[in-house]
Amino acid sequence: MNKKSNDELEKIIQQKEKYTNEALQAVIWELEDRGLLKKDEIVLEGVVIEGDAVIKEEVIVTKEKSTFEEFELPLLYSKSAIQGFTIFFSPFFGAMLLMSNLKIQNKQKARNQVLIFVILYTILTYLVLSAFPTMMFLSLAFNVLGSLVLIEYFWNKNLGKNLNYTKKGITKPLLISFLVVLILVFIQFLPQLLEEQAI
Repeated sequence: MNKKSNDELEKIIQQKEKYTNEALQAVIWELEDRGLLKKDEIVLEGVVIEGDAVIKEEVIVTKEKSTFEEFELPLLYSKSAIQGFTIFFSPFFGAMLLMSNLKIQNKQKARNQVLIFVILYTILTYLVLSAFPTMMFLSLAFNVLGSLVLIEYFWNKNLGKNLNYTKKGITKPLLISFLVVLILVFIQFLPQLLEEQAI
């Protein structure tokens, strides 16, 4: 924290919901060291201070070993975003969001597992839907099942069921998804359009 400017430290305090109590405590210590904050002027809820250590939920973080990167909550796509993209688009789209999260958390092996799963699952879905073309609800059922596997298995196993994180915006992946779907629909109906023009 000693590398941060006064304005950066104050901004962290103002946006305290994005950071853990340990990160905020490190900011407070730094502000106290700089003489910008009186001791015990700010009390963090749920934190017990003993000397140069913060004790919270039986985890001790010493002042000397604290770094900003350790305490900043990761910026990830939420479970509901992954479920929504999987159900309304396809498991492939939801898997891409989950793989982005796993990349941020340095889980390369898990990313590969998700990629292999979604490729095999997409092939299986295509084969089943080709065999039963009149049963339209099957597509939605496969998407729902895919979302459950991505969240209940891959997320919980590799990121943790109760992971604390900051939700990442979905505007960019949403626009990309709509664009991809429009291109696929256009490609699907292109032969019919060409045939009609030929007539």
